[in-house]
Amino acid sequence: MRRFGVALMCLTACHSAGSDRERLGDAAWHDGRWNDAVGWYRTVAPSARVTAKLADAAFLADSLAVAAAAWTKLGVDDPQRAGEAASGLARTAVAAERDDNPPALVLAIAGLRRLAPGWPLGRLSLRLAHEPGPFDTLATSVLPAALAAGPGRGAADSLILALGRALRASGDCQRAVPTLEGAVRRGGNAGIGEDLVRELGACQLSLGLQALSKQLPTEAEPWFDRAARSDPLGQVGRRAMVGFGDARLAQGDMAAAALAWQGVAAAPVSPDSITALALERLRLGNSGAATDSTSKGLP
Repeated sequence: MRRFGVALMCLTACHSAGSDRERLGDAAWHDGRWNDAVGWYRTVAPSARVTAKLADAAFLADSLAVAAAAWTKLGVDDPQRAGEAASGLARTAVAAERDDNPPALVLAIAGLRRLAPGWPLGRLSLRLAHEPGPFDTLATSVLPAALAAGPGRGAADSLILALGRALRASGDCQRAVPTLEGAVRRGGNAGIGEDLVRELGACQLSLGLQALSKQLPTEAEPWFDRAARSDPLGQVGRRAMVGFGDARLAQGDMAAAALAWQGVAAAPVSPDSITALALERLRLGNSGAATDSTSKGLP
């Protein structure tokens, strides 16, 4: 009985301390000391009420990443408040875009996609489109919806280009290739140039290598052909020609394979690892070992 009494006293004291910290946070909020309010709310046991207060205080303190995380948590923990949380996330996303705060923008948009997938993002999609790296996966989700909203020609060009690059960065070359090809066909965008063509070729090369690794040379061959035409003398194009030779050899056409490898070996560029690869293929071909090496998946 005594142990129960001690435990009850501890619970009462802890609850009282938590309530005191929440009241201190409320007092700081009313005084306009937003950062202090955030600090106090973060020491209180989480609840929907406290999370909402934390999100609002963080937004007012311009701690936008904290606000985005708190709004998202509110909507996840209490689905009945998802609309309120989505509205807070939308305000946070706009503020993050205005303040040039990509991490907060990404957190806010990710939260919106989770709580309110149909929420219109408008120009925020364009801002996200130019953020590289870990944002690519989110971009592949957001950008198609932005395109479906029917933006103007210039905005659509930027979105298509960004979507293609995001798909490629996320490893989805099967979807990236037609998207990037669409960007190339549309043209007229300042971001479209040789770099984009090389990116397209790299994705085509990747698809060719995947097909060849699955022992599907007839499927691999056209991918290698397209990649080689995208970047004839670059690393991507020359590696594609080595792959083209491998695909022809796998189909029993040693003459065509040798011609492809010789073209790479004789290309008017400084010799590099791809040159060495083509020369190795020719050596193996002359020794009669090329068929076996290609079937074993040499680089």
